[in-house]
Amino acid sequence: MTGSLLEVIALDVRDAVAAEEGGADRLEVVADIASDGLTPAVETVAAISKECALPQMVMLRGEASFLAGPETLESLRRDAKALAEAGAAGFVFGFLDQAGTVDLAATEALIHAVAPLPWTFHRAVDHAADVQA
Repeated sequence: MTGSLLEVIALDVRDAVAAEEGGADRLEVVADIASDGLTPAVETVAAISKECALPQMVMLRGEASFLAGPETLESLRRDAKALAEAGAAGFVFGFLDQAGTVDLAATEALIHAVAPLPWTFHRAVDHAADVQA
């Protein structure tokens, strides 16, 4: 059995440092929390890396919807590469299709794009048409 892990949302360096001082184990770094989190700027991740030793799980989500077409996925692939170079330890993402079911193709495409870094499925699942499925 593994122990508990305290992951704290951080929007900027100040949040990250406060989370570290408060005993967090890792960060989930996002922009625009009102939209359930969007991809933060590369500069934000780099700045956090300089000031905070906690691992950063970085959001990959370019817009407020949970849909991901080919252009969006290509943009997120580029973002993932730059964010990893800036200090991301892993990523958070998840997509739904038009019917409100998990978009397995989009999710799998990003899994391959971020490999070998770990990833976590985003709360997009909370917005699915059938949460139990």
